[in-house]
Amino acid sequence: MNIARELLRERYFTNLKHSNDLFVGIELELPIVKLTGEAVDFSVVFALFDEMIEKLPLSIEKSDDNGQAIQLVSDENNDRILFEVGYNTIEFAFDKAETIGEVEQRFSNYLAVMQPFLKNQNHLLTGFGVNPFWDKNDNRSVASPRYEMLMAYLKLGETREEVRVSQNNYGAFIQGSQVQLDVTRENLVTTLNTFNAIEMVKAWLFGNSYLWNGQLDTLISRDVFWEESMHGIFPENTGVFPEAFESLETFLDYLMKTALFTRTSEASTFYFEPIQAMDYFNHDEISAFDLLGNEFVLMPSPYDFEAHRSYQYQNLTTRGTVEFRSTCAQPIATSFTVAAFHLGLMQELASFETLIASHAFYEDYGRDYPQLRRRFSVQNLSSEEIEDVATFAEDLVNLAVVGLEKRGFGEEKYLTVLYHRIEIKENPAVKALHLLESGKTLSEISEIFADGKDI
Repeated sequence: MNIARELLRERYFTNLKHSNDLFVGIELELPIVKLTGEAVDFSVVFALFDEMIEKLPLSIEKSDDNGQAIQLVSDENNDRILFEVGYNTIEFAFDKAETIGEVEQRFSNYLAVMQPFLKNQNHLLTGFGVNPFWDKNDNRSVASPRYEMLMAYLKLGETREEVRVSQNNYGAFIQGSQVQLDVTRENLVTTLNTFNAIEMVKAWLFGNSYLWNGQLDTLISRDVFWEESMHGIFPENTGVFPEAFESLETFLDYLMKTALFTRTSEASTFYFEPIQAMDYFNHDEISAFDLLGNEFVLMPSPYDFEAHRSYQYQNLTTRGTVEFRSTCAQPIATSFTVAAFHLGLMQELASFETLIASHAFYEDYGRDYPQLRRRFSVQNLSSEEIEDVATFAEDLVNLAVVGLEKRGFGEEKYLTVLYHRIEIKENPAVKALHLLESGKTLSEISEIFADGKDI
């Protein structure tokens, strides 16, 4: 018996759902900006958490090593509001819901308290996939073992030639819009294959992480940070799947090539050079570091697989969901377009699979999915490329609308803005660049992306 394979099988396949009931889990990561263009004032964002506890039905669930609240939980459901990686990003991790509308209502209630407080202090939550003042901010990690471990692990890349990302703190200034949908043993492979095949369309439609004042020629810098950092030492560990899976077992073959790089317990946290799962138990011992940089020797243990996590853009979780994690955070007023797009297509999975199998787009551009994702993430596409990807995008949005209409909750309204993007051929990143060219400052654009004007 291959121990690593069986540990991965148990970890990821055990909780696959037995029902086709479709719930939605939504996570929104939004950057905090200081509207003067200077570094975020931590005293303001710490006071924000105090304000939320006072004005909203929220309680402190976690504090950092300095006693500062870093994660709040709702007294009414399982919503959580937290600092994500650094103190310049707020994550909203919403309890799973039957409809997008109920999540939107809770989000609006939170923002009604948060935004006026921040604005009064010359700060704001805004809707970018990368903090526009990333190079001005203090991007230290949240003072907690998990985030400190991640920063230390990523820093190992400074000595590796194949790691081309210079910032090891990128997690503190990139923001995503993530969706989790329930999957079964029967539809998992189809879900992974179909959504993976449209990553180039999602790049064009939702791109919103242009690295302001940076050196990356892409509208989705988050891809570069994930794939060319320590997380991407083994390409199977992150990014787009290069080809379709034939079965659960071939997907498990792929998971065997993903990496382990940490061991955690209540007492200690260690990190080490990444080791592929299939090779893990071939090591008699592992050289590791604790958070103080002290060296240790660890013996490989089945327990270590409890900390296993990969970062593919269609990522199977241990909760029996697929997490779609390739999409940038969106302008706040259109935050739920991402969830609606995925949910509508999932509702029409059989028709979605048929569309992907025969769409003319692939006849012209092929099916090198990782290459297509990068190709349609660049700033300057040809007019022909734009027309072709826009046509494909419209076909997908049309199908998503059909799925949402069948659900009967009015969720198709969230996709209206996507038709507008397709018509004017602008995703949020392109819109922001055009606003900058028109004379708007990054602070002014941040305000626009916070309230939805001109989007």
